[in-house]
Amino acid sequence: MASYSPLQMHDLDHQPEDTEGDILLPGKHTLEHRTGNPSSKRPAWAALVLQVIAVICACALYNVASASVSGQRNIQKLRQPNQFPGIELVGSPQQKQRAPKLYFPSAIVRVNKALPDQVYNSGSHVILSDSDSMFFQWHLGQSKFTSCYIDSIVPTIEDGLAANKSYTSSGSITEIQIWNVTTPVEGMTNLSWKTRPQRIALMGTVAFLPEKEKIEQLGLEDGWQSQLATRFSCGKKAAVITIEVACNSCRLEFEQIFSVPPLAFDLMEIG
Repeated sequence: MASYSPLQMHDLDHQPEDTEGDILLPGKHTLEHRTGNPSSKRPAWAALVLQVIAVICACALYNVASASVSGQRNIQKLRQPNQFPGIELVGSPQQKQRAPKLYFPSAIVRVNKALPDQVYNSGSHVILSDSDSMFFQWHLGQSKFTSCYIDSIVPTIEDGLAANKSYTSSGSITEIQIWNVTTPVEGMTNLSWKTRPQRIALMGTVAFLPEKEKIEQLGLEDGWQSQLATRFSCGKKAAVITIEVACNSCRLEFEQIFSVPPLAFDLMEIG
């Protein structure tokens, strides 16, 4: 039995017409046209992604370089660290003081009338008697406080014992004499009775008592320091102050050490 086969067209100018199925199925050609091999598009997407990453890296590198250059340009504007922190809190020698000072003597020397040739060196031991006198010396600078006075500073018994400070006394210690004397040219590191500074004038007397007892026994009122006979002019220029401390019919002995509370004959600024 003969088989059926389509008619063969050999004429090139003859183009086959669309079949009815082709007309009824217009999406056939479109589907064949759009459908392709997905693997063929992967290299393109990969290249695009790499390009985007490269652009991002380039932008980031540019920003880092710009910040580095900007930092180098502005480094001079940065606040420099202080090599000596807190030094601005230290007052200069020219800075004026804000409160009166109490001065500890630079020299404390004993002389003994009974031993006129005996030489005593400057030290902390203070002894007053009918034959013993003490010489004190202070080196003062210029100050805005132009009045000073000499006085005794005595702690209470309780405060003295707590600081291991005490004194022994006999006779009257309420009228200890303060004398203005000449100042040795060669300094006052040691003295004897024969080489002692000479008296100029009696400045006044002080009582060797704690302040509360001093006020009660002498009947002093507030501001009594300004009424002391030992008050004198100071502070206008640098000066060396030398005095003699002596007493009659009394004896007093203690160690004058630079510590708190003071037990001493000291020079104080006022006003």
